[in-house]
Amino acid sequence: MDQDFPARIVQVAQLEGHDDRAWHVAWNPARPILASCSADKNVRLYSYSASQGSEDSSLKFSHLTTIPTGHAKTVRAIAWSPSGKTLATASFDSNIGIWAQEGDEEDEGGATNPAGEWECMSLLEGHETECKSVAYSSSGNLLASCSRDKTVWIWEAHPDYDFECMGVLMEHSQDVKCVAWHPTEEILASASYDDTIKLYIDDPQEDWFCFQTLTGHDSTVWTLAFSPDGRYLASGSDDSTIRIWERVQEHKWECVDILEGHERSVYSISWGRGKPLNSGDGESLGWLASTGGDGIIHVWEIRAGPDAKDPAKKALSHRVIAKIYKAHDVHDVNCVVWCPRKGFEDVFATAGDDGLVKVWKVAPS
Repeated sequence: MDQDFPARIVQVAQLEGHDDRAWHVAWNPARPILASCSADKNVRLYSYSASQGSEDSSLKFSHLTTIPTGHAKTVRAIAWSPSGKTLATASFDSNIGIWAQEGDEEDEGGATNPAGEWECMSLLEGHETECKSVAYSSSGNLLASCSRDKTVWIWEAHPDYDFECMGVLMEHSQDVKCVAWHPTEEILASASYDDTIKLYIDDPQEDWFCFQTLTGHDSTVWTLAFSPDGRYLASGSDDSTIRIWERVQEHKWECVDILEGHERSVYSISWGRGKPLNSGDGESLGWLASTGGDGIIHVWEIRAGPDAKDPAKKALSHRVIAKIYKAHDVHDVNCVVWCPRKGFEDVFATAGDDGLVKVWKVAPS
């Protein structure tokens, strides 16, 4: 039944080594490195390269190093800074580790010395309970974190890995599951067990504040992803739907589309640029990958075209271009992330309760 889709999802690599469930993966934006984290408290780093000359341009992955983080509990989430030189780890022990490589000098080829040890340069303390998510702003100047303690913290990065807390946002009434930054502006989004999404900006005169609460999901909002152009925000929920919110005014977002197709909770979504498929009218807004408790990965193509009722207006349309079942066998898939590097727009990675990290490619059918 899946031959109807214009593309297929092909497994490129299976990365073993975690001793417990794998929670999260993060692609380094500047270098060919993939990081993963786990309930085993370790971060594993892999390097990858495209094998030249082969028709399928397959990717080869090799284990670079394992960082025993020293966190007392599960490492739930990881995030690279935009420069790719710093990695943040968010742990159930309530702390955030800031990691960098000793003697971070690049060689002539632009690759770093893989033997350089990764060290914890800073430990950010403040959350009272499990830290669930961490994210760097597009400038790299700000780091956001959220926790089961219902708060969102915004930290400013100073030289020498010094971080200053710029605000503690206590807007949610429950556990905060995810934070995500707008791709170009300093707008922060957070998602919570209270079924809402909050949007924040910095008031130059005052502090960070919530300028809008997005409601509509019927259950916990697990995951958030801005579109690459920053005009839309997608959210995935325990209600098994994905909602897409459009920025209709500078400080106003509204729901313009609902994507249905998952049978259980949507734990993770990622919105990448994708690669062009021959797909008709309108402007492509990229590819949205989604996964969760049903073990299914959907890749949706999102487009903006003229509205059927009012051609002067734009309407969003979506379609599934590829789908795979049992991505991690019978296990939940906790995370899906597109590779942000040029030339790899059709590659994404997943992490599952089976402790595995898998890398996939979207190929035309």
